[in-house]
Amino acid sequence: MTAGTRDFGHDPNVAATVTGMMAQRELVIGEVVAGRFRILRMLGMGGMGLVYQAHDLELDIDVALKLLRPELASRPDAFERFRKELLLARQVSSPHVVRIHDLVRHDQAWLISMDFVAGQSLERLLGEQRTLPPERALDITRQLAEGLAAAHRRHVIHRDLKPANVLVDENGEVRITDFGVARTAGETGITGSGVVIGTPEYLSPEQARAEPLDARSDLYALGLILYEMLTGTLPFRGGTPAEMLVQRIVRDPPPADTVNPALPPFAVKLCAWLLELRVSRRIPSAEAVIQAIDSGKLSGRPRARWRARQWAALAGVLILIGAAGWIGYQQTKSAPAVEQTAPTAAALDLLPLPWASDNAADDTALAAGIRQLLGVRFSDDPGLRSADPLRVDRALVELGYDASAADRQHQRVLETMHARQALEGEIRRDGNGWLLKLRLVNAESTTPQWSTEQRAASDSALPAALTTLIDKLDRQLGRPPGTIDWPSTTELRALGMASLGHAPIEDLEAMRAEALRFHSPELWWQLLRRLDRDGRSAEAADLAASASEDLKSLGTPAAHRSLAYAELLIGDAQAALTTLAAVTGKAPSDHPARLLQARCEAELGNYDAAILQLRNIVAEDPRNIDAWYSLGKFSIQAGDAKPAVDEYLVRAEVLANRLNDKSMRADISHAYGIGYRRLGQMDVAAEQLRRAVKQREALGDRRGQAASLRNLSTVLSMQGLFDPAEEALDQARSITEALGDSRALADLANARGALDEERGNYRGALDAYRDSLRLRQTLGDERAIGESLNNVGYAYYQLGEFDNAQTYWQQSAATYEKIDDRYGLVHAHQSQALAEIARGDWKAARDLLEGSLATAETLQMAEEHTVSLATLAELDRLEGRISSALQESESALSDFAQRKDPRGIVEMKLLRGAIAADLGDFAGARQAIGELGPDNVAEQASTLRWRQAEVVFGLGHAEDALKAVDEAIAAAVSAHSYAAELQARLLRVRILGVLKQPVAAAKELRTVKDGLVRYASVPMRLDLAETALRLGGPTAAADYQQARNLLARLPSYVRAFAIHQYGSHSAPAGSAAQTQARGLAKKAFDDLLANTPPERRQSLREHAGAIGVAMDPAR
Repeated sequence: MTAGTRDFGHDPNVAATVTGMMAQRELVIGEVVAGRFRILRMLGMGGMGLVYQAHDLELDIDVALKLLRPELASRPDAFERFRKELLLARQVSSPHVVRIHDLVRHDQAWLISMDFVAGQSLERLLGEQRTLPPERALDITRQLAEGLAAAHRRHVIHRDLKPANVLVDENGEVRITDFGVARTAGETGITGSGVVIGTPEYLSPEQARAEPLDARSDLYALGLILYEMLTGTLPFRGGTPAEMLVQRIVRDPPPADTVNPALPPFAVKLCAWLLELRVSRRIPSAEAVIQAIDSGKLSGRPRARWRARQWAALAGVLILIGAAGWIGYQQTKSAPAVEQTAPTAAALDLLPLPWASDNAADDTALAAGIRQLLGVRFSDDPGLRSADPLRVDRALVELGYDASAADRQHQRVLETMHARQALEGEIRRDGNGWLLKLRLVNAESTTPQWSTEQRAASDSALPAALTTLIDKLDRQLGRPPGTIDWPSTTELRALGMASLGHAPIEDLEAMRAEALRFHSPELWWQLLRRLDRDGRSAEAADLAASASEDLKSLGTPAAHRSLAYAELLIGDAQAALTTLAAVTGKAPSDHPARLLQARCEAELGNYDAAILQLRNIVAEDPRNIDAWYSLGKFSIQAGDAKPAVDEYLVRAEVLANRLNDKSMRADISHAYGIGYRRLGQMDVAAEQLRRAVKQREALGDRRGQAASLRNLSTVLSMQGLFDPAEEALDQARSITEALGDSRALADLANARGALDEERGNYRGALDAYRDSLRLRQTLGDERAIGESLNNVGYAYYQLGEFDNAQTYWQQSAATYEKIDDRYGLVHAHQSQALAEIARGDWKAARDLLEGSLATAETLQMAEEHTVSLATLAELDRLEGRISSALQESESALSDFAQRKDPRGIVEMKLLRGAIAADLGDFAGARQAIGELGPDNVAEQASTLRWRQAEVVFGLGHAEDALKAVDEAIAAAVSAHSYAAELQARLLRVRILGVLKQPVAAAKELRTVKDGLVRYASVPMRLDLAETALRLGGPTAAADYQQARNLLARLPSYVRAFAIHQYGSHSAPAGSAAQTQARGLAKKAFDDLLANTPPERRQSLREHAGAIGVAMDPAR
């Protein structure tokens, strides 16, 4: 099996494709849908679809309107079950349940109308406050219990109770939402085949084990919510969702007062009763919860006589586990992981060589089918180390094997493949039917060490003859006889034709019918492999659905392997891993299954596991081109492109050249292009992608050609070559539209967004990213959806719509969390941190950045680690942590330089220049950015221009600075860089003030104030405050008050001392207000000075002294 080869970012070969579904669209504000609902605004996005506030024209009330994702309407039987569940949920009547009103249809979409609750989710409330007072937490728990009691009386189980599904209105009243939806989502397959229903963090133990549920499962979730309200965290925090689930299944959570010792005993005990591991010991009903809270007593709770002993035993086990883990850590720490875990090239017991036959096509196919089935079954034998036929064939091509002179080549073949013996087969026609021959050869002699033959009078007798022949071989090898149930010659020929096939499959339905006729796992594997190899992801997924149904009832290792392949192509990598577990552990020489396992791990975002598996494979088989290529691909996806382009892809390229594998050479060129793009080496990336375009065009690989053109467009746009980028993108679209590939069209829309983004056309980027998101939601590829949500959020961020950006970024994080993609989650958290910085929640931003930094380090995501470090340096600058900012930016600069990433290098030099300017060290700022020029910094040119103007101004050349800043403003407008334009205009206000042009300065200041209405960046608002106060004027007192309001929650802002000092001028001379402002200026200065390296303090002192800040004598 080859790894998916078309593209990176997400792999179009493996994600599910759902055909015949309508695309979901966003509703338009003011639009009337279903003849009665006027859309007022979008409220957010949930797992089931978009949610809007609408006005019901018939009832004259506001409602929440949920536009369901299209999967629900794709299958009539599934939708009917969903409708019945909604009817049941409508019967739940409680003031603490958001009631469902109606299910209506609009065009091709289905909508649910329900109560509109003006307020926020409990999730958001906890995000703001972290913990709640115990009495408030118990009050919320009681209200939730009332809602659950009403539902449970109607035999409705929520099954996805979590803070996000709890709404808190403006009066503090609580309501549960999404009743019935979660239940039906599981039954209709929306959560994916084999995936347990619910959010992992809030699953009950029985839910995690997929056992039958009753109302007490919801009570466990209620206990988790209470625990979180009381402690600010969930039990067993610190691991992945999967690790949390494992702990939850085997033991009770630690008491809440171990996290928060100040909790009242009643709240701790109620929480523990709700969170009992055993359902029979859990609080029996929601009514019992209400009664307990009302009375303050826990009547009827079972006494845990044995609990102390259980904890003691568990502690002993944990100590042993901890010791074993520490020993393993110490052993692993001293040497690279590969050397510790990867085996050396293993000796093979048997090498299945190609079978000889007559030249007729049917005979060649028959021989290939026999050899294919025999080779696969050898690989399935845990007691026999063998190589799969593809691995053998590639080695023979590399060695220039000549079957006509096989006797003279046995030694070289066996030594190269580290094999003890080889099996040769032959099938020929003669006047008496078929003659079959087998012989075992070794490297010691040209004479076979064993041989046998068997006759078959006709095609119908061939299976029996093969059984007899292979029974003889089994006895010779010491294997149990009868391990192969030989099929008909027709099936063997079909399998042989599929395994030999190099041309694209033309008649897919004929192939499907043939595979269904024979129920052959090996035939399914070959057909799926060919479609997958050709990048025909939609057709592969379609065929895989048929294969999955056909193979589920078969229990052979070959069936498990092919079923796992089908599940992966359908898009359920987790199910594929589960299926593969029955194969890979028993037959370690089954490299195709292990390659598939690595691909599943990568699809789930577990790149470390995938890479470890692949390293083990290449250690056993250094000629495994698929493993080397996949190592390169997954390393690039994991953010570690350097070893990919320096070693893994180089090894794959050498093998591709030896094998004359033109298709793999094209794939490797494409991978090089992606890798060098990640490293910031755009010229090399463009060269490699152009090569891939030509190679794929020569091969007639239209899908691959379109993918390479799309990625070439991205690289060209990053180089500022927008017209060639658009031309490449148009070529890719022309090819893709002709192919009708929805997944590729979604990727193209994403690339269009990237091109518009590079051009500064953020509205255009937003539209394109939304188009991509809609297509990907239709296809159901969660990882791609997470990427699109992130991209939509970034477009909103660039437009200054930070709340919208955060909404999409939160949804992106939730999507990645749902599929346990820690790599994607790092990207989402990095994006969320940008929004939090802009919105002024710097604590939240720091938590996100430090978390992403730690995760990136753990997962060895080198590029992401550096990005988090760089963003943290910017945050530390804003918060006046100058020493930290300088250290972090220096480290990030070194990392970017090592990877030859020009964008990162420029960004860090600009940041270090900004730090120097904050301290009044404009000579240092000039030095930091001195060698940078507008022609070599691409999209950062606008920022560089106004920073250069700032340096000129800071060095005392106001007239020259004015000219420079005017050029900077013009450049920013031309580049559509609104943030840079506003910053440059603020600088222009300061320059005009020094040049004694107050009217012009005031006019410019008004322009900036108007601009910040739609670009409400808190750091820029603080910069505006300092500039306005420096200019003075009739609004100075009001400006200072607004600035103080901001500084009340951001007291450590790096320029707080200047704001307070300039603000002191707005108060009457000698007044208490002036004294207070100057005192605040001194305190802010002292704090900043303490967080500044000693060698940088003198310039800061001089700068602060020049504006009148009082300070203590220098020490």
